[in-house]
Amino acid sequence: MVIENFFNKWNSRFVDYDGKFGNQCMDLMRQYIKERFGTDAYKIIPPVNYAKNAFYNYPNETQYFKKILNGPTNSPAKGDIVFFKTSLWWPWYYGIAGHVEIVSQADMYNMINFAQNWPTGSPCHFQKRKYKDCLGWLTPKT
Repeated sequence: MVIENFFNKWNSRFVDYDGKFGNQCMDLMRQYIKERFGTDAYKIIPPVNYAKNAFYNYPNETQYFKKILNGPTNSPAKGDIVFFKTSLWWPWYYGIAGHVEIVSQADMYNMINFAQNWPTGSPCHFQKRKYKDCLGWLTPKT
């Protein structure tokens, strides 16, 4: 699926991929994986208790993604799945779970991502972010 079609399909809507816990950021990520690769997202990223752990537990490279750590001289590309850790300074910021979003555009200083449930309870939408608490991203191999 072309990423713009995914964004247009889900913008201002809610995604509940697993039918549990309501509309979470992980639901958006799993729906994106399903529509991009045409397979059950749990086969690509197994269930985890928190969004940040999907990144921590993911191998460095699989047939679907390459794992990239956030650094001072790199930035994600459109379609990458970006993960955030629990903030050390503001633990309420991402809660204990961390957060995950889909990159729409990025440069060295900012990202515009497609997100759900940030802020809490919000439908899918675009938002601008800095790299604060960004763990890294999964770059699709297609």
